[in-house]
Amino acid sequence: MNVNFKHLCIICFFLPLLTIIISFIWSANLNLINWCIPNFDGCTSISRVGRYEPVVYFFKPLMLIYAIFLGLFWKNYYELLNFDNINISKFSLLIAYCSILFLVLYIIFLGEGKLYKFFRQIGIFIYIFFTVLTQIIFSNKLKSLSYFNKKFGYLIYYYSLILGLVGLLLFPFMIMKIIEITNFKNIVSWNYFLLIQIYFLMIFFGLKKKL
Repeated sequence: MNVNFKHLCIICFFLPLLTIIISFIWSANLNLINWCIPNFDGCTSISRVGRYEPVVYFFKPLMLIYAIFLGLFWKNYYELLNFDNINISKFSLLIAYCSILFLVLYIIFLGEGKLYKFFRQIGIFIYIFFTVLTQIIFSNKLKSLSYFNKKFGYLIYYYSLILGLVGLLLFPFMIMKIIEITNFKNIVSWNYFLLIQIYFLMIFFGLKKKL
């Protein structure tokens, strides 16, 4: 179980990042978006890099594959905790699956138009909220996992809490319809997404080599 779970950690970290980076380079080469360093410049949103043809035919399938691996990650995570006799509610796993459901909604409605924009925004905001919430809940139990470095477990738990708190503080700015802060919102989105993904890499490094 541990080997498979470690593989899932790596996949869940790298797959979406590589998909987005490749989509960004491809879209920029086709002049669909501007060249920049979006984490610092905020010249484009994550959605925009994979929204236009032909890039969308690469972006959508790979992100849907990511959603599948994400479901497997949380399932294995849940089973690993239970295997070590750590009590965690099934409701926690349900929250994780709900986050994936809204990620899929976001991917499906990735396109142009008001209806697409509405469901895309709803999907991504709820996905992020449930994902960070799930990370906090599971990390709280992670500290007691015998297969995990205990000090690193505390680090991940506090990392998740801080990430959640920062998300709550930034949320009002993210829903403001002010053109002047569009770049700021894009910068926040790129970096916050990266911080969420780092969680999976931290889990990978915290797991002990031998069970």
